[in-house]
Amino acid sequence: MTRKDAAVSPVVGVMLMLAVTIMIAAIVSATAGSFSNTEKKAPSAILDVSIYAAKVYGNFSAPTMTIRHVSGNVLQTKDLQIVTYYTVPGSGNISRGSLIGEKTVDVEGSSGTEQYGALFISDERHGSPDRWFGNASATFGPGDILVTPAQYCVKEKTDAVNAELHRNPGMEQLFPNVQFIRSSATDANEFSAGGVVTVKIIHTPSGQIIFDKDVVIS
Repeated sequence: MTRKDAAVSPVVGVMLMLAVTIMIAAIVSATAGSFSNTEKKAPSAILDVSIYAAKVYGNFSAPTMTIRHVSGNVLQTKDLQIVTYYTVPGSGNISRGSLIGEKTVDVEGSSGTEQYGALFISDERHGSPDRWFGNASATFGPGDILVTPAQYCVKEKTDAVNAELHRNPGMEQLFPNVQFIRSSATDANEFSAGGVVTVKIIHTPSGQIIFDKDVVIS
C-alpha cells in the first residue's frame, strides 16, 4: 500500500460511518413521526353523572343512573368505557362495573318483555339500537342524556320491603353483585341514598379518562 492509499482509507471509513449514522437518524425520526401521527387524542367534554337509589316514575320507582353531556366535543359511545366502583354497605365488598360496547337488557314493561340498551340516549328514538350506548352509530353530544331503562320497569320484580321499588336490569350491568331488590324483609339494603360511587369514563382509543368523580347516590 502506498502512502497516498494509506491516507485515503481513514477518510473513506469516516464517510461510511457518517452515512450510516445519518441513515439511522432518518429511520428513528420517521418512526417517531409515525407514532406521533397515529397517537389518538382524547376528546374534551363536560359531563354530569347522577345516581338514584329510587327515582320516581309515576306510581313506581327504580334505581337508575343518568349521564348528561353539558358541553364539548361530540362523543362516539363505541369509544367509551364506563367504570364504576361501589363499596356495598354491610359486607364491605367492592362492586366494580364496566360497560363497554353495546349491551342489551330485557325489561318487563307494560307491553310485555322489551329489549333496551343498558344505557341509551333519552329521546324519541330511544328504542332504536342506533341510540344505544356502544352502538357504532350512537353519538353523544351537548344536551344529550344517557339513561337506563328505569322508566319502563313497571312490571319488574319489586322490593320485599318497599313494594313501589322495582328492579332495573340496566343497573345490574353497571353494578354487578349488588342486590338492588331485597328478596325478604331481613335482607340488607345494599344500595341507598348517601352511598358514594366512583365513576370513571374512559376514551378507549386514547386510554385517557374524560370523567373521574365520586358521585353521591340521591
